[in-house]
Amino acid sequence: MKEQKVSIVVPVYNVEKYLKRCVDSLLVQSYQNIEILLVDDGSKDSSLSICKKYELEDSRIRVFHKENEGLGLTRNYGIERATGEYITFVDSDDYLTLDAIAVMLERAIATDADVVIASHYYKNEEQRVTVSERIYSGNEIKETLMVHMMGNKGNKLDALSYTACWKLYKKELFIKNNLVFPSERKLIWEDLAFSVEAYPLCEKVYILHKPVYYYCFNEESLTHTYKPNKLELVMELYHYMGVKIQDLNLPGEAQYRLDTNFIGHIRTCIKLEVFYTDKNGFGTAIQNIRKICSRKDVQRLIRSYPKTSFNKSQYVYNFAMEHMLVYMVYFLTWLQNKKKRIE
Repeated sequence: MKEQKVSIVVPVYNVEKYLKRCVDSLLVQSYQNIEILLVDDGSKDSSLSICKKYELEDSRIRVFHKENEGLGLTRNYGIERATGEYITFVDSDDYLTLDAIAVMLERAIATDADVVIASHYYKNEEQRVTVSERIYSGNEIKETLMVHMMGNKGNKLDALSYTACWKLYKKELFIKNNLVFPSERKLIWEDLAFSVEAYPLCEKVYILHKPVYYYCFNEESLTHTYKPNKLELVMELYHYMGVKIQDLNLPGEAQYRLDTNFIGHIRTCIKLEVFYTDKNGFGTAIQNIRKICSRKDVQRLIRSYPKTSFNKSQYVYNFAMEHMLVYMVYFLTWLQNKKKRIE
């Protein structure tokens, strides 16, 4: 039987500090029939020159350079140029375990899965997948996997990661369905929006409990960068996902989990306002927190969410938000930021 080629698409943008670690982890994969597509998205540092150096050293590496468009569209650029039967995505500030490609590909071939969803490490701790390891097909994909992708169930930490990384896809899933990633400049977490397009197209999805990917915290990444309009982008995606849940006729639990997920994202927006007080000023932070709390859709979300789903500290925090106790919200957030970095 022909040995399957795996295309590894790596979007690259201003990651000179991390790029070597990432690419080296790909070159030493125990499964060697791979191609590595390093797609430079208009980097302003030495990332492109590092990529070109690697290209000269290993024939499996192909380097591309294009104007800056963001992560989602850069992945699409790589997909169009991939020649493998399977595709996986690696962010350039992260890296893979030695056998990552081998173990995902073995399961993909053995089960004929359209997608293999593996586990991963974060801060060197395994982030366990809570749904059972097995093949999922038919309605199970929507009623179990996609529901869990919407977020945790209240305080129960049982969400299934929707990120494009630590997953292996059949390339034909993209080609047959003209499947693409949206731009995160339009939908802030393009992976979540992508998930509601991709998984309904799958006949089989395999859940693999083995961790294959090291997800690394990078304060300079898009996820953790302050944006004055971040709340608007977050809520735009929230409403978009709510429509998709209805269109796909997902179980009611999907909306409940989405609400849990986005209450957390709203609180992260407030954390960022407090975190950047020294730069933006206390008055601006208070003003922006007041704008967040007073939004009708934010208030509707907080008031409609079951109070029994909050622990004591969450209850107090959301009470303060609901009743526009802005200075209390600021103080509670400041205490949280002292205990834990924004992640």
